[in-house]
Amino acid sequence: MYKKANKSLWKGRVDEEDKELGKRWHQKIKFIEPPFKKEKAITLLGFDCDEGVERNKGRIGAAYGGDTLKSSMGNFAYHLENYQLCDAGKIEKSKNLEQSQEIIASYITKLLNKNHFPILLGGGHEIAYASFLGLFNFLENKKNIAIINFDAHFDLRDGKEASSGTPFSQIATLCKKNSVDFNYMCLGISKASNTKALFKKAKKLNVKYILDTKMTYLNFYKIINKLEIFLTKKESIYITIDTDVFSASLVPAVSSPASRGIELNITYDILNYLFKKYKNKIKLIDFAEFNPKYDISDIGAKSISRLVFDIVDLIDSKFKL
Repeated sequence: MYKKANKSLWKGRVDEEDKELGKRWHQKIKFIEPPFKKEKAITLLGFDCDEGVERNKGRIGAAYGGDTLKSSMGNFAYHLENYQLCDAGKIEKSKNLEQSQEIIASYITKLLNKNHFPILLGGGHEIAYASFLGLFNFLENKKNIAIINFDAHFDLRDGKEASSGTPFSQIATLCKKNSVDFNYMCLGISKASNTKALFKKAKKLNVKYILDTKMTYLNFYKIINKLEIFLTKKESIYITIDTDVFSASLVPAVSSPASRGIELNITYDILNYLFKKYKNKIKLIDFAEFNPKYDISDIGAKSISRLVFDIVDLIDSKFKL
């Protein structure tokens, strides 16, 4: 079910030093609703659903992640020059997860058709199937879509029903049904959290991955080289960030905390590289599994909302290659 943007989430200080240059996100964000108008915009859309997390035996509470992140962003200084920043509201859980995925996918397609760059705020990682489906339905050339997933888990589980552990299996099935390649790379895989069966399935599906133990600055250029090879001849890129990829000491508020995890800084630097080289190919980004129920002193909300800010800045930047 669609719900309009909640304007009361957007709060922050008001600076007097300059009436325009002193503005913050809460003063500049534009509230939009369907039917969306065509405009050059970076648009936030929430997905208040963690039914998939519950089905996957995770800690529920991620359904409140989108609103919590929005409320953490209001005080950010406004630096956008090339895009309008928008809040398009959210999709609340419908009668069942599968229906919810179909609904939010349709809104993603609508935003893409109107020239918006969607940033989806989940919710469980079941949002990944919805994001891909929305992009898939939008694109004319569906053959060369690359998925880059920052995640401790492959999320390639088999199941009789969808869950937060099945989205990339669902995507693989969708690709096979439409006779297109399944191009999936996962950064931050935890060997401790993925069984031999999941590694076997990843190999069968030709999934590329880098272990969390290798996601370090010592290996930075090796990571970039692997990404370069993976992205060869890809026409469109979808990036998904499961916040459980980060160390629990940095982001404790997730559905399934990582005992090791990766750093926020290297994640940003990889994203910075990707936007510098492939900006026109990156079509949308989503965030999943942020669970404010387990946050400590708003550490998780602050960390993830800052990453959203940095991504908005990367989208808005005009890079010189």
